[in-house]
Amino acid sequence: MRRAIKSFAITVVTGFRRVGKTSLIKAATYALPRVYIDARKFESFQYLTYEIFIEELKASVSRFVAVNRRVLDYLKAVKGVKVLGLEIEFDHGRLRPLLTSILEAMDLWARDNGEKLVVIIDEAQELVKLRGYDIIPAIAYAYDNLRNLSFVFAGSKIGLLYRFLKVEDPSSPLYGRYVERIELKPLSREKAIEFLREGFEYHGVKVDENFLNKAVDRVDGVVGWLAYLGLRVVSKGYADPAIINEVLEEASKIAVNEFCN
Repeated sequence: MRRAIKSFAITVVTGFRRVGKTSLIKAATYALPRVYIDARKFESFQYLTYEIFIEELKASVSRFVAVNRRVLDYLKAVKGVKVLGLEIEFDHGRLRPLLTSILEAMDLWARDNGEKLVVIIDEAQELVKLRGYDIIPAIAYAYDNLRNLSFVFAGSKIGLLYRFLKVEDPSSPLYGRYVERIELKPLSREKAIEFLREGFEYHGVKVDENFLNKAVDRVDGVVGWLAYLGLRVVSKGYADPAIINEVLEEASKIAVNEFCN
């Protein structure tokens, strides 16, 4: 993952929810300058405007600025961006900043500091809801011109994610560009059982092998669901078999939703 980020302009990470995408990305980008946008907050939205997206981008850039204050010197040159002390504000309407201009400023900062800046959009398929503005041309522009930026798009609704990116659409600006693809899969049966066993041992909860085998048989090796099951058992204090069915029911609902998209 870290090699992909340093070597390629765009990396796409896919896998069903709770398989460990976000954890992998955050671990791989640890100690690297990064702007992290969590698009999961848009799941309940019927549609998105550019203003909504740009406000979330501002919040993400502000978090980055908090630990890299010198980037303010680059952002204040962007039309539509106001720097107020250590705070940034984006103008609205016709005066709003262009996404390409913001990316150019970030790229310039990265170049001058000898860094590779990682722009992460988690559950990026939610941005397919954008109306009246398409961010893909800006991403394609960055791909071709901004060598100090690396984009990571993660998604659990795989079909919708690729519909948003349009990398296989001949009319898309990203068509023909190389995209590094990483698909995360569940743990093997042995690893999943070991994962649960070690977790229960750490928390001092006694669980027999029959429960471990049944849990992995039903829940499979999805790290997030195994961890959730483990948390439920630890909270209850003992291995209630009913917990397995409850976790499986929740996981099934989410999996069906993601498969249909």
